[in-house]
Amino acid sequence: MKKNILSIFYILIAVVLISCREDKGNESMPVNKVKGVYEPQLNYLNEALTDDPDDDELLYKRAQVFLNLYRFREALKDIQTAVAVRSDKPEYYLVLAQANFALGNYFETIKATEKAENIGLEDPELPVLQARVYWETGDTSRSAIYLNRVSQIAPFHSGISLLKGRQAAAHGDTAKAVTYYLSSIRADRSYTDAYRDLIKIYLNRGKDDSALYYCVQAKELRLDHPDFYYAEGRVFYRKDMKQSAILSYKYCLREDSAYELAMYQLGQLYYREGNPIEAYKYLQRYTTFNNDNKEVYRTIIALLSEQNKEAMTIPYYERLIQLDTINIALRYKLQKLYNLYSSSSRMDTVVAAPVARAMPAIADTIRRRSRVRDTASRTTTPIPVVVPDSAK
Repeated sequence: MKKNILSIFYILIAVVLISCREDKGNESMPVNKVKGVYEPQLNYLNEALTDDPDDDELLYKRAQVFLNLYRFREALKDIQTAVAVRSDKPEYYLVLAQANFALGNYFETIKATEKAENIGLEDPELPVLQARVYWETGDTSRSAIYLNRVSQIAPFHSGISLLKGRQAAAHGDTAKAVTYYLSSIRADRSYTDAYRDLIKIYLNRGKDDSALYYCVQAKELRLDHPDFYYAEGRVFYRKDMKQSAILSYKYCLREDSAYELAMYQLGQLYYREGNPIEAYKYLQRYTTFNNDNKEVYRTIIALLSEQNKEAMTIPYYERLIQLDTINIALRYKLQKLYNLYSSSSRMDTVVAAPVARAMPAIADTIRRRSRVRDTASRTTTPIPVVVPDSAK
């Protein structure tokens, strides 16, 4: 009975999500609550800065608005200009650090926090950020120092519970980590980092009901956050709701076009569903961001071969050989493709050098073949390459 109720629950959620998305067509995502709150401030500041584009205080305020709207690059640009105009304002350096941290520029974050601290900023957000950036860079001792400092001046700050949760998770105590993340959310419901970490734990533990529940909550706050769409897609896929999973992954990519995992999941999902064209589109796109995944190259080769497009597999075989240098069978498959689709001697450069390290005898044979080509380019009968039994 419980299982039936849960199934109905998932179907209802999927139907609502799909209907809402289809109604939008190709339009942008619905405006979330956060954007609605800060948009009037942004319009006012834009107009004010038109008259005085170098007003450091207006730039500082607009940078704060951009941070709240999750437009981090624009926030960074504004606050860098403000700091260039007035370098004695410690609160400017805090916003500079926050923008850099959001963009993953941890070295720049540390420099900005040190500057704010040296000037004498007294704001609990500063030690919270310092504790977080040192944790992210692996300096756990300094992270603990700042965590202790913020615990003394702001004991109920949500950032404290977030960091304690990450410490617990790093030590494998996911139960304690969940407790801390929930505490962080109770302290500040808009703290989306706590939602993200909490959802990750639930997904890894197979608690899809809980993961989806917090995805729904988090998306009420950040409708533009790709992580929540990706997590949602994973839940739907596990529930065998393939179409809903595809939509979630696509919306993830709409919010972050470089989200590699969503490309990977879409490519593999389409391939399993028998849609090689869409599968190739997403997997090929994935390789432009991550070209070290052997499984992806094997899948691309398989789906192209199934469509009788073996000539297109050549560059993927070449890259796969670079990743798997001792796989002789791959090399002979590539040689066959060269023989079929190219009259060039690319095999000599792509294969001979790596093989020389793995199989010297075969490498000598390939070199001899290359020399014959050089001295008698019109030779029609190449020297045969002996294929070991293991490579057949």
